[in-house]
Amino acid sequence: MKKRFKSIRLTVWLYFSIFVVSIFVLLWFTFSVSLEANYKRLKTSNISDIANYILVGWSSDAFTDATLDKLAYDNDMCILIQDAYGNRVYSYDAMANNCLIHGFGAELYKYRALAAESTAGMFYTEIKNPRFNNNTLLFVMILGDRSDPGGYIFLNTSLEPLESTIGIINRQILWISLLLLFLGLGISYFLARLIEAPLARITKSAQKMAQGDYTATFDGHGYAETEQLADVLNYAAEEISQVDELRRDLIANISHDLRTPLTMVKAYAEMVRDLSGDNPEKRREHIGIIIEESDRLAALVNDILDLSKLESGTSEINKSTFSITKKIYEIMGRYNLLSEQQGYRFFVSTSCDFETEADVIKIEQVLYNLINNAVNYTGENKTVYITQLLADDETARIEVTDTGKGIEPELMPLIFDRYYRAEKSKREVIGTGLGLSIVKQILKQHNFKFGVRSETGVGSTFWFEVKGRVTENYDDDEDLEDPKEVQDND
Repeated sequence: MKKRFKSIRLTVWLYFSIFVVSIFVLLWFTFSVSLEANYKRLKTSNISDIANYILVGWSSDAFTDATLDKLAYDNDMCILIQDAYGNRVYSYDAMANNCLIHGFGAELYKYRALAAESTAGMFYTEIKNPRFNNNTLLFVMILGDRSDPGGYIFLNTSLEPLESTIGIINRQILWISLLLLFLGLGISYFLARLIEAPLARITKSAQKMAQGDYTATFDGHGYAETEQLADVLNYAAEEISQVDELRRDLIANISHDLRTPLTMVKAYAEMVRDLSGDNPEKRREHIGIIIEESDRLAALVNDILDLSKLESGTSEINKSTFSITKKIYEIMGRYNLLSEQQGYRFFVSTSCDFETEADVIKIEQVLYNLINNAVNYTGENKTVYITQLLADDETARIEVTDTGKGIEPELMPLIFDRYYRAEKSKREVIGTGLGLSIVKQILKQHNFKFGVRSETGVGSTFWFEVKGRVTENYDDDEDLEDPKEVQDND
């Protein structure tokens, strides 16, 4: 089997590392690459808002020079307002005579023209201040209409150099990222240990179970998912243990069933060879026993093959319409010899003639197996009851009842299991021990309900239901309610 080396601990550590590195890259890109562009964008947006504020309030009597002074001071910018002829109407120099919009009339004319040419009636550009060698932002907006300007608003503010700030931030980001990396590795190691612990315990128990130790218990406490997994595995271990025990019982039972007739065949064959070869009566008797035991072997093998076909789904159902009531009487007629020779009593009770659609051969097999099972496990009075009742107008229930020891309540859910076999009767006259498993598979193929109810010391009743119609009534319908009933429709 190919080994996998990718552990939970390594995976958690890797993902945490990727997460920390991703944060570092995102922060570095934000502050190193986009910080300056965002700063200029926000500065331009801010100066544009101030220009619009001046434009809206300019015609108001409440809008005074003091208002403009405070606006310029608070935003650290120069403001110049000219009339249509270029005459100064208002001026504020926040840069101590170093503002680019004061004293540069020719240059300002060029920017007025650029603003007039623009669709929005405004123009802004980045200009280097020759004295301080720093960049500044110059903004021009037209007062009034572009075709007939009433004046011009000039705004000028410094663009702070961000290189040193970005360098400081990058160093801080580096230290923070390293701290986050080590912190993430520690947290990831701790989390991996927590997550891995219940899985390691479950794996250790699973290895024990794989080696055949079905008493191993799974401990998944710590997380809801691992606890759920442990519960499922504990249930699986119990089921596998039970199936393994039943498998051993099945092998032992089948081995016993095969060994007994084989021993008989061999013993009587030797008797024919050594003792009864010249005695016709003894020879016929011994050969008859050999034939009977051979038939028993063949029946056992056929039952095993039939059960395998039914469980694998390769056995086809050939449905036809027939009277199940008449089929019951027909089958019971074949038990007359058993009644005459061994004293069994069979009582058949039907309330009507009921017609159903099913595989007649397989339903015959169901009836034979249920009756044979009742014969094998009935009481000392050797009495078996076969009853057909109506569950409703379209459903008939067939019940086969023995008068034996009954079935313990804890064993009833297992009675139809292919591996389960109840304690043998002292009088094991017919059958191979696989009849109830075959009954279960046939009825499941037909989608017919079936089950068993039993009372220890009284007997057991196996039943199944068929769908169809009543063709003739015999008696009044009977009540089918029984609180001791256990149904098996798996």
